Amino acid sequence: MCMEAELDLTNPWVKAGLALVALILLLLMGRAVTPDGDRLLTWQEWQVRKLQTAYQAEYRALLAETTRLAELLSDGQPNPARAQVVVQSVRRNLASQKVETLATERNQVAQAAQAVLAWASGIGEYNTAVNAVNAALEALER
Repeated sequence: MCMEAELDLTNPWVKAGLALVALILLLLMGRAVTPDGDRLLTWQEWQVRKLQTAYQAEYRALLAETTRLAELLSDGQPNPARAQVVVQSVRRNLASQKVETLATERNQVAQAAQAVLAWASGIGEYNTAVNAVNAALEALER
């Protein structure tokens, strides 16, 4: 069974009707995705919301990276190869983060990564690495 529909786009009334339907759909879609559905947001409000979202995403990423470092320490036995892979991943992720208000926390996580790598390589002390990871976690809890 085949069904065909023909639409005459040369008729101005058809064009106006399609434009009206498109406008109504756009309006409904805009209402659904606007955070404050009862009013329009200014450009500054949109920027603030964008920064808040970026802050939350970066904070969660920093917490996840610190947890990965803590897991390396919880094994008890140093594993230099695994530590190097994890620390390289942490450093790569830290380099891509840009929220200025988390710069201190980012620095703490970087120091913790270095301390864990030093411990796993046999250069540093276990307690120093634990203290660095704890300091990073405390910085993220503030």
